[in-house]
Amino acid sequence: MRVAREGLKFILASTALAALFGILGLGVLAFVLLLLAGAFAFFFRDPDRVPPPGDGLLVSPADGEVLGFEDVPSHPDLDGPARRITIFLSLYDVHLVRAPVAGTVARADYRPGKFLPAYKPEAGEHNESQTLVLKGGRTDLVIKMIVGVAARRIKAFVKAGEAVERGQKVGLMYFGSRVEITVPARVAIQVRLHDKVKAGLTVIGEVQP
Repeated sequence: MRVAREGLKFILASTALAALFGILGLGVLAFVLLLLAGAFAFFFRDPDRVPPPGDGLLVSPADGEVLGFEDVPSHPDLDGPARRITIFLSLYDVHLVRAPVAGTVARADYRPGKFLPAYKPEAGEHNESQTLVLKGGRTDLVIKMIVGVAARRIKAFVKAGEAVERGQKVGLMYFGSRVEITVPARVAIQVRLHDKVKAGLTVIGEVQP
């Protein structure tokens, strides 16, 4: 199983401590730390993802459950009305975030904030977050990565001005969080409330002519 390199320090540290405690004869602690290393390897897993064909299709930016939809009358980075889809990631989900469409990163903004539970509606407004605005592809859109109580760090893999492909990994959130994707109203949404989605695989919308 391949893991994201950002998780290696957690896995190696746990494994090294397990070996040390094993040498010292502290078998129970060594076993617990080995279990922790396995949990880190599971959390930071990095499965291969090949997006489905179709240039007009938007794939999910994250693994998780569709937590809600919101109509947005206007957005500073989009023309006209828009719609926001919220995806909640549990500790069991892959936490790598992927680009829903090909395009160019027009803006990449990090914002410090609170660490409210990620499933609460107010978390999207007040929690620590990383926003990526993609433009120049089949449609413009905004991805917002939001951390919660357990998640305390976000890492963006791309910067403003960089081109990305559909399904490309663009960020990583640590230990439970949520992702909001805001798209123009002309995008036909293909998912429903509480649907389970997979980053880079599940079609969540289609650009209408």
